Amino acid sequence: MNPCKYDSYPPLVQDAVSLIESNYAYLYGIDDLAVQLEVTKHHLIRLFSASTGISPGQYLIDIRLHHAKLLLQSDIDSPLEIIAGACGYSCANYFSKAFKKHTGLTPTEYARSKRAESAMAAKDQINKFYL
Repeated sequence: MNPCKYDSYPPLVQDAVSLIESNYAYLYGIDDLAVQLEVTKHHLIRLFSASTGISPGQYLIDIRLHHAKLLLQSDIDSPLEIIAGACGYSCANYFSKAFKKHTGLTPTEYARSKRAESAMAAKDQINKFYL
């Protein structure tokens, strides 16, 4: 997410966004986030939701899945268990379910489609260069 977008939010929300964006792979959830910020979970959820329009839990999920998409789009063929762990999910099975719920595709389908798009874009660039 765009950090400048959060400049007008209360300091607690700015701190929460910063922690989520830098530690998304290591946070065990909103309880853990609240402990690190030294506030109650309910206060954090109430202030974050009122300020941003989404819950801190949803923001954490969005950030994790954003990073998962970046990893899946790369040419590196990492096992799903590794990608899941790198994005803060405890197992590949749960990660796959969350990813499909969010994107409508399994992680494997998403990776395949993005790599196919990249290959087509590269082919188009070559064709433009030589034609």
